[in-house]
Amino acid sequence: MPPEALLIQNISLISLAQRHFMKRLTLLFFGFSVFTSAFAQTTWESVYAVLQTNCGSCHVAGHTSGLDLSASIGEVYDNLYDLTPSNATSAAKGYKRVFPGEPYKSFLFSKVNNGLAWDVNLEAGEGDACPQGAAPLNNKDIELIRQWIMYGAFESDFAVDIPLINEFYDNGGIQSVPLPPAPPAVGEGFQVHFGPFFLWPEEEHEYFTKFFTQIPSDLEINRVDTYMGDYSHHFITYRFTESFWEEFTPFGLHDGPDFAGIDLVTANQYPQNIVLPEGTAFNWVENTVLNLNSHYINYSPDKPLACEAYVNIYTQPVGTAIQTMYSVLLSNDGFYIPNNSEPVTDVASAFENGHGDDELFVWAMSSHTHQYGTDFNIYKRTPDNEKGEQIFDGACGATNGVPGCLDEIYDYKHPPTRYWESMLPIKWEDGIIYETTWINDGPEPVGFGLTSDDEMMVMMYFFVDDTTGLNLPQAVGIEDNPEAGLQISVFPNPAKDVFYIQSAVNLSGAAVTLTDLKGSVIRTQLSGSLTAGSNYYQVDTYDLAPGLYLLNILNNEGVTVTEKIVIQ
Repeated sequence: MPPEALLIQNISLISLAQRHFMKRLTLLFFGFSVFTSAFAQTTWESVYAVLQTNCGSCHVAGHTSGLDLSASIGEVYDNLYDLTPSNATSAAKGYKRVFPGEPYKSFLFSKVNNGLAWDVNLEAGEGDACPQGAAPLNNKDIELIRQWIMYGAFESDFAVDIPLINEFYDNGGIQSVPLPPAPPAVGEGFQVHFGPFFLWPEEEHEYFTKFFTQIPSDLEINRVDTYMGDYSHHFITYRFTESFWEEFTPFGLHDGPDFAGIDLVTANQYPQNIVLPEGTAFNWVENTVLNLNSHYINYSPDKPLACEAYVNIYTQPVGTAIQTMYSVLLSNDGFYIPNNSEPVTDVASAFENGHGDDELFVWAMSSHTHQYGTDFNIYKRTPDNEKGEQIFDGACGATNGVPGCLDEIYDYKHPPTRYWESMLPIKWEDGIIYETTWINDGPEPVGFGLTSDDEMMVMMYFFVDDTTGLNLPQAVGIEDNPEAGLQISVFPNPAKDVFYIQSAVNLSGAAVTLTDLKGSVIRTQLSGSLTAGSNYYQVDTYDLAPGLYLLNILNNEGVTVTEKIVIQ
């Protein structure tokens, strides 16, 4: 059994009993909603009306496509739902006439899209846009079709809030990702487009959905770039590891929580590029199915919000990597925080005893709380179950989580990620201890929960179980040993328009160079001194393209430190 499986067996965000209870509760609520809406028009009935009005006169019995949209509502549904299109080009891409939960793999949406979704275009051989010989559908009708598919394309539900769609397009709603990222180049990977789903002003919602990658063979994943808007609380990419739970999970956007039969890929509170170390990769099997989780809060007082996320997944052939990278979420849900404005600290341990001298080797580590969180610390655990060496400080964003920063400021929305390029060895039998402190000055006591008004105590880490064959650097610089080399802090990271450099020691004759991942020099700045402590050196980034860059700082003694910097 792989190491990550051993962890997942023993750690879950919510117990199985809780999951079953919540699913039963959801079904009961849905049944009540259907009863109270017995005389309302279902989402499918609204979609059918659009198709009848705009497409039914062309798509009649005997149409060359084999698709009759003039038939009865039940017949039209049966001719659309989860059926392979007769168009050979679309079928070859793995599309369905209506792919439940995935509008961007639905031929119907491709035909009526008319530019609403920038990444959906008819290819040569897929025919003309519809309706043919008439004006395109308006955006509200196109969005209705997209939302119906996205919520699972069910025949008898009321999932889509049509007044909300109308409000968004009639009165100027907010686009969470107004400038979508370019996908990976052909042959280098693929893009996942999640959403949009819509929120009324000051509304909050978290959705899960499964995504069929349709990768034709086993692959290795060496990089995962995640993009979402400023109003995003988080975006998490999981992958199903058990077919039972994948099949049990419904199509389309749904409330969940879905934490059974899955492994973590990446978890993000803000846009991040996760570039795995050379020689490592995630291993995905043919036709891997992802479980995507998006949580948005519409902070606008008067505008609806379109909530979207994009994930660029970069691939390489099986056998390219030497070691497998694993990623894990650990969660403690056994805490209680009274609303007395007093600090409350809870402690949890991770890893199981009984693995002898076996080690895992940590590459990266981060944390997660909600609004009442004031600190998050992670330690190596000693053989007598006590806190040993501190290896992560969530209040040290200026040093990317390295303990011992000059000014501790905990930012729960932008927790740091600490990296060990040389890999941090930890014995399984020793494990780690993580602790969180909160101060609840809110209206009521809180415990573990999924909304932004609840709290969490979650840590994430990436690891390999063997470093054999990896060309690892020596543990120098701020990422591995804050006492050696140039002691440099870079913040904020990710940066948007500017970032700052701070030195823990006096530095003379320093040169700052910014390069892209291909090694091309983007900018060279500074030939002078940095004074230890409170002096900061500013680097403007407003004119740089979003992405991952390498910051190299060289002093006059030839000592270099390299930091990764993400530009949003």
